[in-house]
Amino acid sequence: MEYILAIIAGGSLLALTLAFALRPRRVVRAQSETLLPGIQVRLDRARLNVDAGTYVTRSLAYGAVFGLLMALATGAWLAFFAGLPAGFAFVWSRLENERNERLNRYHKGLASAAQTIVNSWQVQPSMNRAMTTVATYAVPDVAADFDEVQRAVRGGSGFPAALQTVADRRQSPVFDALATALIVAEESSGEVSQVLARQAESTRQMAVIYEETVDAQRGGRADVAVGIIGPWAVVLFLRLAMIFTGGGMGYGTEFFSTPLGQIAAAVAAGLTVAAYVHSHRTAGRGLIVERVALERGKA
Repeated sequence: MEYILAIIAGGSLLALTLAFALRPRRVVRAQSETLLPGIQVRLDRARLNVDAGTYVTRSLAYGAVFGLLMALATGAWLAFFAGLPAGFAFVWSRLENERNERLNRYHKGLASAAQTIVNSWQVQPSMNRAMTTVATYAVPDVAADFDEVQRAVRGGSGFPAALQTVADRRQSPVFDALATALIVAEESSGEVSQVLARQAESTRQMAVIYEETVDAQRGGRADVAVGIIGPWAVVLFLRLAMIFTGGGMGYGTEFFSTPLGQIAAAVAAGLTVAAYVHSHRTAGRGLIVERVALERGKA
């Protein structure tokens, strides 16, 4: 007994000595005034076109719904808190799908604009006339971009620099390739219509490849969602069926009402969210292609 008391006293003395002798570690936490700007940087980098406040609010709302469904399925209230991160992952995935659809429509519009440029050039070999035609008849997003190029050129900016401004904003390899071909055509004195025709076909093929990639990704994500959410849906259905048929609080109540059951439900919910996030990151890997700087776009 004396030895145990001596060890406890010695440990207490050592702890007090270290507390005064060692310099306390400074823990730096993310401040509220820097949290939203940090989230906004990630949203902008992913080109999701949403402000951080809207993203957080929407994510918390979906997360609360998912948490309630998980808690209802298991009868473990601890699962609610594991469901909150699911809202952020779900909203991010929805925003990525919307971004991909926007890019898909834009690339299709670029393919049509490239063919419009070829047709205009064959009627009259003039880059200014071709830009005017596209700005007039292309789909709104593409027309606005080429109208911006025209206005910049009329304001004294060079044609390559005007295209570079739009390219930096769009961050689209398809636009980069078309813009480079237009610069070459504008500076060339030889047969330009064949160059533009080949580029129009290339632009169309790139738009088709991107659309097929988006469709494949959407199908893969749907399969993953069914595989991950399916078991939870089955458990929820069984529990609700037992409740409404007079079976008490439903399937699994006995186990999930215990401390071990609460922990098990929370761990299962956390693993579900982690699997969902990982699968969606894997499915979207490489979809945003790294750009090559527009040739001769900058001095």
